[in-house]
Parts: sequence; C-alpha cells; structure tokens
Amino acid sequence: MARVTRRRFADGELYVKVEEGIDGAIIVGNTYPDGGIIDILLTRDASWNAGARKLILIVPYFGYARQDSMFQNYEAVSARVISEILVERFDRIFVVNMHSPEGVAFLGSKGKEIRAEPLIGRKVKEDGNELVVSPDDGFQEEAARIASVAGLESIAMNKKRVSDTKVEISLPQGASVDGKVVALTDDLISTGGTILESSKILKEHGARRINVYCVHGLFVTGTSKYAGFVDSITTTDTVEGPFSGISVASLVSSEVAPFIT
Repeated sequence: MARVTRRRFADGELYVKVEEGIDGAIIVGNTYPDGGIIDILLTRDASWNAGARKLILIVPYFGYARQDSMFQNYEAVSARVISEILVERFDRIFVVNMHSPEGVAFLGSKGKEIRAEPLIGRKVKEDGNELVVSPDDGFQEEAARIASVAGLESIAMNKKRVSDTKVEISLPQGASVDGKVVALTDDLISTGGTILESSKILKEHGARRINVYCVHGLFVTGTSKYAGFVDSITTTDTVEGPFSGISVASLVSSEVAPFIT
C-alpha cells in the first residue's frame, strides 16, 4: 500500500499527496458517492506526479452506470461521460458488475468487467437455500449462473414498474415457492422497492425463508422496511456496509494480476 495523504481544505475541497516515488499504481475507488470521482482523478494525478507511468483503476461499484442511454430527449448520458474521463487517464479499468453491456462498452478496449455471481453462488449454497429467484427478467441470466454454482434451479419474477419507487411483482405461472428457503438475488439494491415487493409476494406464496443477496448494496432508504419479509441480507463488499459478507478482493486480484508486469 502506498502512503497517501488526504485531507480537506477549509472550503471542503480535497487535497491528495502521494508520499513516495512510485513506478506504477493500482487505484481502487468507487464513483459513488460522486465525490469518489474527484478522489480518483486527484489520486491519479498525484500518482503520475510521483512517477507512476502505468496506471490501473479498479472500480468495485461504478456509480452513474444506470444512465447508459438517453431515456428522454436531451438527457446527459452519465455512464458515457464518466467513462470517457477515466479512459483518458488510465491504462486499464476493471469494474465489478457494471449495470449493462452498454456501460462496459463505453470503457472500450481498456475496460474489463469482473462478474461476482460465482462468489454469490457459493454463498447461496453455503446458506442452505433451495431455490434462486430473480426479481425480474433483467437479472434472470445472472440468477441462473448463481443457481448453477449452487446446484439449484432458478426462476424470474414478473415485474412491472409503475414509478421510480413503485413496482408491481408477480410469480411466473406454475412456479411454486411453498415451504422453500429462497435466495432472492439482484445486482444492485438502491431504494429496495423491487426486493421488498418481491419478498412480500414470495411470503404470500408460502416461502419458508427469504435470504436476499446482491452485488452492490446501497440501501439508500434503509432496511427496516424488510422486517417480517426478509430473513437475511448479504452483499459483496463493493460498497462496504453492515451486510458485506462476501469479499470480492481475491476475485479482483486474480483478474488484475496478469496486467501487472
């Protein structure tokens, strides 16, 4: 680990200084909250000034990745903007479970996505789950990968989004969760509306236990609303928090190691 000094000026601006000469640097930083973007950029510049001529960036959670196209006219495509800034300054960029293939594409040939589903699959098996459930078809393929690692079957719920904070969820026709220990999986939990509604439906249909797993756990509105519906929550440590029970460190290091020469 390099010795790096970080402090805030009186006006709140960030100061970064690398305290020793270096030949290269692997910088680890999230773009969420967005102050992390400034930290990454200043740390990169300080590393360059300290002599680093090979610069690798690891982004465990890529904030702003969900705005990967214009959903309405004249919107900023934030995933593209942030990616362009980073691509210009780094030799390689590694991201854990970016939101979409479009987001990964913005990183071009310098970008590589690292998928955490195998880690979650092993945890799902370890916890004694009996069925893997995706809250919608958007995570269906990933849930199937998790289920494959755990040696289980998977199903995807039917989801209809009513608003930014409200969704309607239903079980697929013919699916049964009665009496089962269910692993409810997703890539990202932000407000948690989808997970909450999915949990309610699963309980209504007789699920004995609901264990929630996700890659990135933001929980911006807290978790108290899950009481009575969710029995446990486990996330990776891409966004560190009280539910970070799966470390991506070894997975990331194995992917990055071949580029350190």
